[in-house]
Amino acid sequence: MVGNVFLHTPVGSPFAVRVDTGPGAVRITVADAGGGIADPEQALRRGESGVGSTGLGLDIARRLAEGTGGRVRIGRSTLGGAEVEILLRREPDPAAGRSRRRLRRGRRRDV
Repeated sequence: MVGNVFLHTPVGSPFAVRVDTGPGAVRITVADAGGGIADPEQALRRGESGVGSTGLGLDIARRLAEGTGGRVRIGRSTLGGAEVEILLRREPDPAAGRSRRRLRRGRRRDV
């Protein structure tokens, strides 16, 4: 997420990184003063960054967060640009784990 600041904002743009920990979760927020993210849903889809990059970074962050039962939120920062927040659960949601295991088993049978 920090790499996206350097790739997609003008040189010298202000940015901030914040890490908050609480019971059962860690929240990482990266905010910048760049142009923002016009289409947050598109930015989270693999291969569809819309700005000439691979579009993998935010998709990887989303998959990581969802794998723990967390989430990614994209919005506007108080600095004027984009704000990306990733919530990682320290103890994964048991339902999320069962879903992943079921998917893996399905893939093994198909191979």
